[in-house]
Amino acid sequence: MVNKQIYYRDILALDDTQLEQFVLDWVNEKTKKTYSSAARFSGAGDLGRDVVGFLTADKHEGAWHNYQCKQYTKSLGTGLVISEIGKILYYAFLTNFTAPTAYYFVAPRGLNRNVEKLIFNPSQFKEKLISEWDNHCSKNIISGSQITLDSQLKAFIEAYNFSNIGRFNLDDILSDDAIAPVLFKWFKSDPGAAPKGVVPTQIVDNELPYINQLVDAYSEREGKVFSTHEELSTYSSHQRHLSIQRERFYDAAAFKRFYRDNTDNSVIESFEEDIYHGILDTHDSDHKDALTRLTKVMEQAAVIAPSGPLATYAKTQVKQGICHHFANEDKVKWRK
Repeated sequence: MVNKQIYYRDILALDDTQLEQFVLDWVNEKTKKTYSSAARFSGAGDLGRDVVGFLTADKHEGAWHNYQCKQYTKSLGTGLVISEIGKILYYAFLTNFTAPTAYYFVAPRGLNRNVEKLIFNPSQFKEKLISEWDNHCSKNIISGSQITLDSQLKAFIEAYNFSNIGRFNLDDILSDDAIAPVLFKWFKSDPGAAPKGVVPTQIVDNELPYINQLVDAYSEREGKVFSTHEELSTYSSHQRHLSIQRERFYDAAAFKRFYRDNTDNSVIESFEEDIYHGILDTHDSDHKDALTRLTKVMEQAAVIAPSGPLATYAKTQVKQGICHHFANEDKVKWRK
């Protein structure tokens, strides 16, 4: 497993804008499981937002999370944190957007002890913001203006759930499930080796295209028609061959899944392109029968040296298994 902590220094070296872009990439990765979409706001019109993850297509009219990025040379202080929360709640009060259902300070160097205490004691945080509004918020929301905490604004703040406020420090960021492809994009992190595939006992529907091609190849070799793989029960050599091909298929599936989760789609796409072009001439050549074509293609796949970051981890059975994925997608056919 890759030690993500080696990227501490890299993240701390990002400037303010780079940190926001880094967090936007991270939140975009989270759209695969958590968010509907993501956006970055910057400049004078950000209204207290940096990077936003929208939970629904309603965007700011629905539930959303704010990631407030702070790349400071020291931990965040109480006044700044209170001011930022006051700002976003003020603009939510003005109906520029709904109040965020989660608000995270992304502070690689962390928060000071007082802020940590407030975040983990939401009712105290609320009381602190209200009691110190004049000190930290009233003159800091709009330059040259003073925002009074009137009864309506105060009621709006009191209704907000301060347990929605949290933080991400370096350890939190690097332990998040969605961070691996972001580290790869920004720092070319080594994703490590993929796990082996797990082969189901029974053949499942998504295997049938390449399985049927194999059965067709066995039929041609034996000069008789096998309607399904189940009719191979008395042909031990074909049964063993089929079992090996399934292992290769699932090793390739695990390989693709792992690197899609830990790099980016272009890495797997480039790897598959290398394998495809590496086997194409062998596949298109004349062969005695379909099983011979498959065997020759497997031999060729085994010796291909793919380019890119996956070259170290592309074992023989994975490269061969990718060929069955091509068969599953109708990119190759064993029987002409």
